[in-house]
Amino acid sequence: MVPQNRKSDNALLSAFSTRSGSSARSGALTRSGLSTRSGLSTQRLEQLIAKIHYQPETLATFKEPLLTSINNIIDELYREHPQMASVKLHTDEYNLSTDLRDVLKQYIEGLFVTARYDQVYITERIELIVQYKNIGVPALDFIQFINTLSELLCRFAQQACDLGSAQGSFCHFIRQLLQFDIELCADTNLTHLYAELDVLRQQNESLSRDIEARIAKRTKDLMDQVRLDPLTKIYNISAMQEMLDKELALAKRRQTKVSLVYFDVDHFKKINDTEGHIKGDEVLKEIGQTLRQCVRQTDIACRYGGDEFCLVLLECNAQEAQGVCEKLIATFRARYPTYSFSMGIAETGASEFVSVKQLIHLADQKMYLAKKEAGFTIVL
Repeated sequence: MVPQNRKSDNALLSAFSTRSGSSARSGALTRSGLSTRSGLSTQRLEQLIAKIHYQPETLATFKEPLLTSINNIIDELYREHPQMASVKLHTDEYNLSTDLRDVLKQYIEGLFVTARYDQVYITERIELIVQYKNIGVPALDFIQFINTLSELLCRFAQQACDLGSAQGSFCHFIRQLLQFDIELCADTNLTHLYAELDVLRQQNESLSRDIEARIAKRTKDLMDQVRLDPLTKIYNISAMQEMLDKELALAKRRQTKVSLVYFDVDHFKKINDTEGHIKGDEVLKEIGQTLRQCVRQTDIACRYGGDEFCLVLLECNAQEAQGVCEKLIATFRARYPTYSFSMGIAETGASEFVSVKQLIHLADQKMYLAKKEAGFTIVL
């Protein structure tokens, strides 16, 4: 059925014309102002996937059970985000015979049906994101929605798929794909916001100043969503790796040391299994709060994935980092005396430096040595 609201015809029709041919696709992208960013998007996707040991056969193992269970995953998404019901009402206002569940199913399937994550894949992701924007899904709601989907898909991979040793890297692969969608969403919305700003400037300069301030705040909110883990409110893995790369370059120039703490919660799966995921999330939130409370503003606290965390301590050697770890332990233990951490510390500098990847790997190895001891254990 064709929309009856004429002023919205072009935007809505282009939003719902995905996969209708190269000319339609090109027009939709040009109207959205996104085509000039395609090259940068390709580079960014390649950067994210290059950090993962991606195995196509693992994707094939995951895809079949996912397609079988996709309706259950969508039901869970609706339970987590009841505001999506209002989006359905919004589409009804334009007399569109569109089932939002089908749009959502298309969005999830599109992550895994391709054999190559290339420019064609990026074009399709942009179209889907524009589609959600044009039917009235706020950018922040969409980003929160993607973060929830990321956790659900990782949980599904762990519970329903026999991926063996590839399980951890595949969950990381899922998070990186959806991290790319979050960045595309932020970029798409910022493009529209700045286009809106240019029009308003022509009408009224004083109004433009007010709009610019509001856009700056919205931009900050979007960037926080892109860089922060939604559950713990500390940095996510992509933001941490980017910041650590810069800090190591500065430390090399200044000839200072950098320490990295890698830790996780002992027997976290047992907490989820016996006390429930709500309790598990509560513990992870408390760790995020503890990290924000106990470290300096210049240090970098990150949720690396699941129950694993990293803490980058600048101008700090391993012995000083141990003192920070003991402070973290004391603060956390005061509230949760029955849970514990395994913590590994790796140091680099001041004259010789390892790469970001090597530093994380060294700290990770020491964390696994710490796991050989019961209770809170720190290995330098």
